[in-house]
Amino acid sequence: MSIGFLIILFFCEKYPSFCFPILIIYKIYGILILYYRKRQRGKQKKHYRKEDIQMKRKEQNGDIAIMLPPEGKFARFWFRLKHSEYLYLLAAFFLPFTILLGVYACLGTHPFGNSSVLTLDLQAQYIYYYEEIRRLLTQGGSWLYSWKRTLGGEFMGIVAYYGASPLNIIFALFPKDRIADAMMTIQLFKVGFMGLTFGYYIHKTRFVSQMHTIAFSLMYALCAYSVVQLANPMWLDAMIFLPLLILGLEALINERKFILYTASLTMIFITNYYIGYMCGIFTFFYFLYYYSLKRDDLMYKGEEKISLFKTYGFRTFMRFAFFTLISLLIAAFMLIAAYYSLTFGKSGFSNPSYSFSLRFDFLDLIVKLLPGSYDSVRPTGLPMIYSGLLALIAIPLYYMSPAITKKQKVCASMLLAVLLFSFSINVIDLVWHGFSAPNWLNYRYSFVFSFFIIVMAYDAVAHIEKIKFGQVGAVCAILAVLVMIIQKLDYVFDQDTKQNPLDDATCIFLTLVLIAAYVIVLNLLSNRSYESSAAFILAIVVCVEMFANTLITIAEEQTDVGAVKYDNYLENNGTKENYSSYRGAILRSQDVVNKVLAGDKSFYRMEMVRSLYRNAVNMPMAFGFNGIAHSTSTLNSSVIKFMNSLGYTSQSHYTYYVGGTPLSDALLGIKYVITENDTLDPKIYTVAESGTKYYKYIKSDDVIYAMQNTKALPIAYGVSPSMLTADLGDISGTITGLEFQNNMILEMLSGTGFRSNVFKGISATIDYENCNMGISYTHPTKYIDKDGNQQVHDTPYYTFDKATDGAKVTFTLTAPQDGDIYVHFPADNFQKTCDLYVNGKFISEYFKDTSGILNIGSFKKGTKIVAELRLKKDATYFSRESDYYFYCVDYNAMTEAINALDNCGMYVEEHGNSHLKGEITVTDGQTLVFTTIPYDAGWNVYVDGKKVETHRTLSALLSFEVEEGFHTLEFRYMPKCYVIGFIASGVGIVLFAFFIIITKVKKVRSKVFAKAKFLGEFINDGTPAVIEGEAHEVAEETPESGGADAEQAESTNAEISNDTIASDGTETEDKSESKPDDAPDAE
Repeated sequence: MSIGFLIILFFCEKYPSFCFPILIIYKIYGILILYYRKRQRGKQKKHYRKEDIQMKRKEQNGDIAIMLPPEGKFARFWFRLKHSEYLYLLAAFFLPFTILLGVYACLGTHPFGNSSVLTLDLQAQYIYYYEEIRRLLTQGGSWLYSWKRTLGGEFMGIVAYYGASPLNIIFALFPKDRIADAMMTIQLFKVGFMGLTFGYYIHKTRFVSQMHTIAFSLMYALCAYSVVQLANPMWLDAMIFLPLLILGLEALINERKFILYTASLTMIFITNYYIGYMCGIFTFFYFLYYYSLKRDDLMYKGEEKISLFKTYGFRTFMRFAFFTLISLLIAAFMLIAAYYSLTFGKSGFSNPSYSFSLRFDFLDLIVKLLPGSYDSVRPTGLPMIYSGLLALIAIPLYYMSPAITKKQKVCASMLLAVLLFSFSINVIDLVWHGFSAPNWLNYRYSFVFSFFIIVMAYDAVAHIEKIKFGQVGAVCAILAVLVMIIQKLDYVFDQDTKQNPLDDATCIFLTLVLIAAYVIVLNLLSNRSYESSAAFILAIVVCVEMFANTLITIAEEQTDVGAVKYDNYLENNGTKENYSSYRGAILRSQDVVNKVLAGDKSFYRMEMVRSLYRNAVNMPMAFGFNGIAHSTSTLNSSVIKFMNSLGYTSQSHYTYYVGGTPLSDALLGIKYVITENDTLDPKIYTVAESGTKYYKYIKSDDVIYAMQNTKALPIAYGVSPSMLTADLGDISGTITGLEFQNNMILEMLSGTGFRSNVFKGISATIDYENCNMGISYTHPTKYIDKDGNQQVHDTPYYTFDKATDGAKVTFTLTAPQDGDIYVHFPADNFQKTCDLYVNGKFISEYFKDTSGILNIGSFKKGTKIVAELRLKKDATYFSRESDYYFYCVDYNAMTEAINALDNCGMYVEEHGNSHLKGEITVTDGQTLVFTTIPYDAGWNVYVDGKKVETHRTLSALLSFEVEEGFHTLEFRYMPKCYVIGFIASGVGIVLFAFFIIITKVKKVRSKVFAKAKFLGEFINDGTPAVIEGEAHEVAEETPESGGADAEQAESTNAEISNDTIASDGTETEDKSESKPDDAPDAE
């Protein structure tokens, strides 16, 4: 333990809060010590094999006495548990669980401090999806659709990618304001289950000792991938099921068992189809690897003389392919929902390069196998493949071990080569990622590499006594020298920018100390006299190493991308309360939101001003109201482009509630706006509700308001049929959103004679300082035409290139009337950020997160206004297709237009996540029912009880035609592909059950025939053959020298020859004489 204390003392200075985890380490140490002593005492007792425990006999007065389990269900259960050979695997669960909890304590994560586990996209996106999932679990509702994403959209795609983990049920056990604690609990359980399943795999396939199994399961559970991807918890379920999947695949090849393989692969696909796809690729390569190893043992005698289609290899591959297909069928309900979600635009989200280029130097991989080698999750990041320093040391020993055959080494090398080339060659890496370049978080399949090298390392260490200590010492010495060379070269992760250097303290020093520790431990392991003690010390060293690396990795990741505080905190020497925490931001406005939701049960949308946001978008899901702000990878590109055309800040994969006007909000049915003040345009908005602002430290009398837009329209209303073919002059944000809104209103009411613009353009003179202006630049803008074909439009742009500091573009105008003035500079996503000032006052950043319409203030008629765009980058660009950038509102025109639309509005009588029901009355000239529901073929619309055809309007929204007059309307959401998916899943389940039943029947028949034969032999020997009752079902107990063979032995009521009965109870056949029955066996 002296090495462990050295490391702890070293990190105490770097991480002051390290003192608390010392208690955790002592606790772990104490548990292992007690366990070790109990195990040593157990050596003095006689151990029995499984069959001996089930039929333990002793002679008493000439009779046979049977050791019976206690009476009663609970006592019987406890007896079985106490004597279970798997009981020690609980340590494989609780050790990573406890270590990660200790790391969080070091970092001051709640409840140990005010930090939280919310970092990267977990705090920006996922936690809000989990809020919605929690709401569905606790309050009910349809999972098919959600009104809480941009205008609305299918929800099963979000579930399929982010929220299908069975452990998400934990969210329902926590109150709403403790969801960050629920997230941390799920993370702890996931790493625990990773250790448990990996330990189970090792126990079933290559058991050496319990301490070996615990140590290596800890290396798997806390490898770099699992620790870094705690911020992406939806990818971690695959790591839980991967060991079971590989165990099932090996059983499929060796024994024709299929249940574990099929069930594990199904669960991986259901919990996350994206990582499931990667696991599918790895499973194929692992099948080739493992069958190549076992081929000589499995092939039939004389197989080279028979047809390829009758060989054991071909039949095994077909069995593998068939049950893979069964898995896909069972998971079809989720896979098809995911595919349907991707059709809305995710497939066009990236534009990958398919060049055969190398992505990094191979030396980089060596560095990434060292502890403390976190570099970044940004696009420059390298594979997260650290799996414990012992794995790096043991890989060379694997090839030196005489206990490992040459064939094993060759096959393992080939699989390693496939994985390494996948990392390094760009086009192969893209194949693993589904032919789409990842946005940050590269090499998302690297966990399969960690799994494989840890298994290889286990095989090497299991036979360490057969490797000369000189070889072990040489490997460690070479590695130590290589590490010191890396230090001398001042290695940096980002070779292009020469930034992000490797930390000497957290990587180099830690590695050298651990190398010395492992040299000693491996030397002890090779000595039979110290084997048991050395295995215990090995587990201790691994615990200390994984604790240290996990602490370093999480701390550096949070430094790299930031983390959110758990609750409010004080700043400015305790004079100001900061509300940027997740919990504080929610509670800040929760009071007024609850009042609105309780007081108005009708169907409407609601939003929040950006100042009430934290650094996130999905506030509608956080609070549970229908809204437009949303961010997700499962995006709807047409709706995002439409919102951008309206003038909202909407691009890439997100939409902010920034850029709204009273008119656009009214058209979209945004009835309430949550704001910190009541100064929204008084001609449009009134105060609907108000609530107290949450505070924790400094008493606040501030009020949060719910401002009601009195012009808000319903979800559907009648417009002119010409909207079906309307060309509003916008191609993905090339004209101002205010001009687009004018064109939209004019087209909607073209059948009524309405001809007024709601927004009036204001002329402004343009000047510039310390920059060069250009008007010749055109930017190619891609768009989809009315026929669904992609086109390119060359948009003319103003360009202003910075010449010297102080560069700015100035607009001078005069207010034509009393009231608010709006501005919009349409531009593609160039990220040429500027600061917008009006009359010397800072308004907002522009061309970054804010690129939509802005209200620059209320002015009196005749007021001179000077607006400045102060360049922060080398240049700025904006489109010049619109005649005006500044506008004011014609309130009379707006009232007339809104009233005309509202008179043909739908009255919603019933509403839910996936259905709407109501009535509408339309007049001549407004017989097209225009909805603000994103177009989705899954919507079925019924007018007066009859299904009608729906249309895509403005390339994004749902509409349908009706006749003049009164109608009842009903909307039901159920895509046809969902029905197909449920049917396919049902077929898969039936087929799976059918094969289980068939193999179980065969198993029972085999046992009956075997017992009959056994009884006959017993009677012939004159030995009592029958022992009645079920009392012989006695719990297993693994002998000290037990291994995979002992634990796989089946429980039967008699001794059955291993030459005639397989481990699953089915009859085996001599492959040297005949071909085995090709029917698969169930576990």
